[in-house]
Amino acid sequence: MEWAALFNLLQSWGPTAISSVLVIVVLYLIRKIDSNSKENEQHAAALRADINKTLNSFGERLSNVEHNYVKNDFFFRELSGWKSEINRLADKVDSKFEILAQNIIQVINRGKND
Repeated sequence: MEWAALFNLLQSWGPTAISSVLVIVVLYLIRKIDSNSKENEQHAAALRADINKTLNSFGERLSNVEHNYVKNDFFFRELSGWKSEINRLADKVDSKFEILAQNIIQVINRGKND
């Protein structure tokens, strides 16, 4: 059906019918956005769990190094690589949140296109 024919059909229905159709479309879009937001919340929860797991393993490694390997003489030598590992972890967290932001933008754009 062409847009002009659809527009003419809508004009013949009157303002009440047009308003009803618009309300139905808006309600559909709201439901779609709500379901997408629930999916994004689940994805964010999975990301948080992954980050917490990584931080816990890092803490376990830290306690292992503290208890087994670190002596006062070797303390700074053992800690030398941690700064780069912390920076790598921070970059990984940032990239996960960038992916989440891109997914949110895609969901919003998809909702506009539907």
